Amino acid sequence: MQDNESSRSLNDSHKHPKDSLKVSDTERVLVCNAGSGSLELQVWEGERFVDQQSLEGEADQLFNHFASFLSDAAPCSAVLHRVVHIGRVKRNPRKVDENCLNDIKHWLPLAPLHNQIALKLIEHGLNEWPDANHFVFSDSALFNTLPDYARSYPLPDGLSDRWPIMKYGFHGLAHQSQWNLLQKQKQYERVITIHLGGGSSLAAWQDGKVVDTTMGFTPTDGLPMTTRSGGIDPNIVLHLLERENYTLESLSKLLNRESGLAGLSGISGDYRTLKKSQNSDAYVARDAYSYALTKAIGSFIAVLGGVDAITFGGGLGEHQPDVRESALSRFTGMGISISNEKNKHAKGVCAIHGANSQTEIWLTSSDECEVMFNQYKTYTKENE
Repeated sequence: MQDNESSRSLNDSHKHPKDSLKVSDTERVLVCNAGSGSLELQVWEGERFVDQQSLEGEADQLFNHFASFLSDAAPCSAVLHRVVHIGRVKRNPRKVDENCLNDIKHWLPLAPLHNQIALKLIEHGLNEWPDANHFVFSDSALFNTLPDYARSYPLPDGLSDRWPIMKYGFHGLAHQSQWNLLQKQKQYERVITIHLGGGSSLAAWQDGKVVDTTMGFTPTDGLPMTTRSGGIDPNIVLHLLERENYTLESLSKLLNRESGLAGLSGISGDYRTLKKSQNSDAYVARDAYSYALTKAIGSFIAVLGGVDAITFGGGLGEHQPDVRESALSRFTGMGISISNEKNKHAKGVCAIHGANSQTEIWLTSSDECEVMFNQYKTYTKENE
């Protein structure tokens, strides 16, 4: 990981008067959403969406694409970045300065697949476009509303003063996007948003606020994912350290890069690959994923005291009808049923519940970049 390439002081070079934050009709804004294996770039001019680029690949590929884009593009006056973990955040966005960069570095060990590439892109952007306003958007800010009993782990206080142990939650921008799209269709009080991609998580909504989520202290908690383990018995970790010669480094690699669908199948973490495989372990991996998803949905139905709407999003959630069907198949006795025909042909934003379903089921594509841009607009108006 490279340190900031710019030799100038960030606190001096990147301060701008408040009136420079006003979104004009011609202001160009670059929105950057870097994931653990993907990169999405959007360019806005005023209120107009003018360009979009998406890429999947390794961290080096994502960085090279970003660097090439900045080199070729007309400079923007603002650059917006999604950052997965910077601790507990009350509200987005946060202006990038030296303290902000230090916080991203500080929290990097708890989100190594995400913070590292985000930090590298931010530092490069600061170096290439020093006159722009640079902002970060926390993926945890949405979950600031979690009640203490949902946020707390059953552990003593003060175990980690520098990294307070609590449930932070992640995928907040994606869940917010799904919620926004769903509320445009109809007003709901009790909602479960499901984001399934390289990482997977659920959020339980009550009257417009998130009251629980599956990811926790780090993005590795909760559901099994493509390469992340999800929640496991903590004594498994102790056992591997004490008796199976694992080191901290090899254990981190195991839990974040070699587990989940990849670990269960021994083939791949890509659900599309597992669907094509006739290997019995591929079937087990897919079934285990669906079963964990069913359990998580059921627990949130209990938390909410029932559910008015369930919505699926994310690359896996949007494009794999069998995942949606299998996850909900056990709820027919609770009046929750999916329409096989609607589900099979679902695209974009659409309802996929059966005619007699007491809970509405939706497909809602998430657009984290749009959420960031809208939050940025709100921020600039408040700071005019």
